[in-house]
Amino acid sequence: MNANDAETYYRRAQKLASVYRERDVMRIVALLEEAAAFEHADALFELGTWYHYGIGVARDDARAAALWARASDAGRRDATFNLAIATERGIGVPRDAARAYALYERCAIAGDVNAIYEAGRCKYYGLGTPVDRAGAAGDFERVRAYGHAEAACDAAEGDAPRRMPRPNVAGPFHATRGGGS
Repeated sequence: MNANDAETYYRRAQKLASVYRERDVMRIVALLEEAAAFEHADALFELGTWYHYGIGVARDDARAAALWARASDAGRRDATFNLAIATERGIGVPRDAARAYALYERCAIAGDVNAIYEAGRCKYYGLGTPVDRAGAAGDFERVRAYGHAEAACDAAEGDAPRRMPRPNVAGPFHATRGGGS
């Protein structure tokens, strides 16, 4: 088996998931596992998400975080974002605000609008980085320019940003709906 086979396995899993039927779940997971064995970034991300939500497998946040870390290393930006949330909240990995902030910054530098907001939130409260209200204000202004609803609401209401990251990570086969790297 080679890297081309990994793409084939991933595409088969994606196709089965697009017409999701309960009876196909185990086959989808098996295909994702096959593709993930070759460090296929999308398969690693999706499989991590399936483990996070317990879809077709026992819920295992430690396994999900490990898979997202591998997908992140393979260049999957939304895996980096999910790993940042997990790291900040201590979901499947030890809680580490400094590492979470670094992961948000990595996504923000790549242009991820939600990560820019999260990095600004960390700067605002000094989560994993020194308090930097001016830097946070700059981040919030940047994301408002992109139409980020939460940042716009914060500004309109004169509120500080929320203290914790979003409770949810991107769901299964997020890439098929236009997300991803």
